[in-house]
Amino acid sequence: MLPSRPLAPLVLAAILLPCCGGQPSDESPRLNVVLISMDSVRQDRLGPYGHKPEFAPEIAITPHLDALATEGVVFDSAWTTTSWTLPSHMSMMTGLPDSTHGVVHDYVRMDPLRVTLAEHFSTAGYTTAGFYSGPYLDPKYGFGEGFTFYESGMMPEAERETWIRRRIDELETERRTQGRPPGNPQQDFTNMRDRLSHEDITSPRINEFGLNFLDAHAGEPFFLFLHYFDAHYDHIPEKMEPGLGKKFDPEYQGNFSPDRWYFSPEVRTFANGRPQRVIGDRDLRHILAWYDAEIHWVDRHVGQVLAKLDELGIADQTIVAVVSDHGDEFFEHGNIGHRTTLFPEVLQVPWVMKVPGEARAGTRVPDVVRLYDLAPTLVDYALGDTLSGAEGGSARPYVEQRFSAVPREALGHLSNIGPAGNGLFRAQTQEVWRDGRYSLHRMLGTPQPMRNGQTDPAKFQQSMFPGGVPYFFFDRTNDPFEQSPLPRDHPEFAQAVERFRLSVTANRQHRQSLAESPLDRIYPKAMTEEERRTLIDLGYLDPSTTLVEAQLRLPRFAPYPLPR
Repeated sequence: MLPSRPLAPLVLAAILLPCCGGQPSDESPRLNVVLISMDSVRQDRLGPYGHKPEFAPEIAITPHLDALATEGVVFDSAWTTTSWTLPSHMSMMTGLPDSTHGVVHDYVRMDPLRVTLAEHFSTAGYTTAGFYSGPYLDPKYGFGEGFTFYESGMMPEAERETWIRRRIDELETERRTQGRPPGNPQQDFTNMRDRLSHEDITSPRINEFGLNFLDAHAGEPFFLFLHYFDAHYDHIPEKMEPGLGKKFDPEYQGNFSPDRWYFSPEVRTFANGRPQRVIGDRDLRHILAWYDAEIHWVDRHVGQVLAKLDELGIADQTIVAVVSDHGDEFFEHGNIGHRTTLFPEVLQVPWVMKVPGEARAGTRVPDVVRLYDLAPTLVDYALGDTLSGAEGGSARPYVEQRFSAVPREALGHLSNIGPAGNGLFRAQTQEVWRDGRYSLHRMLGTPQPMRNGQTDPAKFQQSMFPGGVPYFFFDRTNDPFEQSPLPRDHPEFAQAVERFRLSVTANRQHRQSLAESPLDRIYPKAMTEEERRTLIDLGYLDPSTTLVEAQLRLPRFAPYPLPR
């Protein structure tokens, strides 16, 4: 295990100081809130959703989440808004789908006019704290708004070079022992810098922050956000705890190590720009076993937070919600990782929640809920209030099984931007609509290139999938993983397109009802070279991306056209 980083002195001092707001009055908020986000965790790999490790079924993969589920509510049909971290967490914090909050690529931040969950709780008299462990939750995107404390749990820059130098020294010692010639110092530094973001283990630091915060603020209303990144690829459970990976696949006899699986040519190659699977079935199942091990590791840290609430005697005064921002693909639709598709393996996410005083232990909610319903739900339960500007709504009517609850439909988006000449760019967006049974996917694109720095919104038109197909249409009752598209002459196809159109219309109307800041207010601060390297190392940017290209000033996207 990598050593935990001590809290920055000023941050630690601020957390441990008594709150200047005094004790809550009779009109103070009823319940504290702990919101936990497990990055890159699929719904179908968790205990509350029936998963047992393939090669170690006797091990409870998520015992602490299982216990929370027996005391609270499990949402079986919870859908995130996209398949990568930045937009999905923005939806989590604002109650807005991606096309409304607009933070759908690396080059914009949240409009300052939007109200975040932390801002709402802060205004209500809560002490607010957020501790994150991935680069896309950086405050430059607006995530720090409303937090009294907002701190990264990633390895601080001052420690990174020391870590890299130590690893290079270890490598040189190994070379000398084996009688090999010395390496190239610059190449070694580059290689170890690449390894850092995949070997940094952050959950202990996140818990150090979070548990210290709870110790200091248990006697006052608080909102605590914890983000765990350790289940994100690559998978290194043996570095988290020796024997942890082997525990989940004890009989494995192969030679493949999942600690570089996402980048390995032994896993996939590319032909005509499309991924081609290379890895065999048993090695892929070994990767999934190590993914399970990392999820187990994250659950252990979630358990420490739940135990602290019990120790402090505030569990019965605290809402706990555990969700994921997105899942990961393991060749279900021909690729791996995330940020490429909008299929269930990346968009159907866990949502487990316990609300004190609710006599609904063990309730399962089959209705569709969206990640942008999360913030309104927490505000409703904690304050009996609504979140200003939110497009999502509280999930409480579904938990309480009110017959008047209107079935919801979920929208998802994924935008990609590519160069189209000197200073010109094109955008392509995948969009998906889901109700309780059917799914419709469509493709959108910019018919005209965007110009870097232009002020006019980029307009889209509906385009075709490969093969000239306008929509992919699925019946999830019979095809839950969306493997076999239905034909256009299916009796429900036209009605699904019409309902998709109505959902997009409502989304566009809500977006147009919100005031917008000038463009200059939504550009994040300039990306540093360190940040560029981190995003390349995590696979989010192509290695050829220059620093200039990584900090573009692209226009807003115009409202998407209605499905037709």
